[in-house]
Amino acid sequence: MPKPLLSKLIAQAVIGFIFLLVGCVYGIHSKDDIFIILSLFIGLFSLIRTYNFYRLIHNEAYWALSGTCVKQTTLPFKKDSQIILVDENQREYTLTLDKDIKLLSGHHYRLYFRKAVGLDSGDIDYSSMDLLGYEELPAVTGNI
Repeated sequence: MPKPLLSKLIAQAVIGFIFLLVGCVYGIHSKDDIFIILSLFIGLFSLIRTYNFYRLIHNEAYWALSGTCVKQTTLPFKKDSQIILVDENQREYTLTLDKDIKLLSGHHYRLYFRKAVGLDSGDIDYSSMDLLGYEELPAVTGNI
């Protein structure tokens, strides 16, 4: 299981549990039944979301793209930035991702995307919604 996906899975589970715990404790303390019910719903939906994410990881329904970031440009008046990655076969990928994702030029990354259902062609447009996580890999060095 890739480390960025595992950490996201754990974070989802912990955040859901904390919301459930704090909400129920506060609801019991203030004797507010509606607050307790809402906390239970948040906990239930968080558990469902965590389970679905676990199934996605366990079934390997994701696609990993490894490459070196060549260029990152922010798009004016948009919440996106354009990232150009080059893999080890010198294929170039242009990705449009959130501005919050900061990849440095010259660094090697692996990005994990949700697999597109029913599409088998090589030209699949992955958006920020499909990005599950990313990690920086150690520098690639060639043998001299």
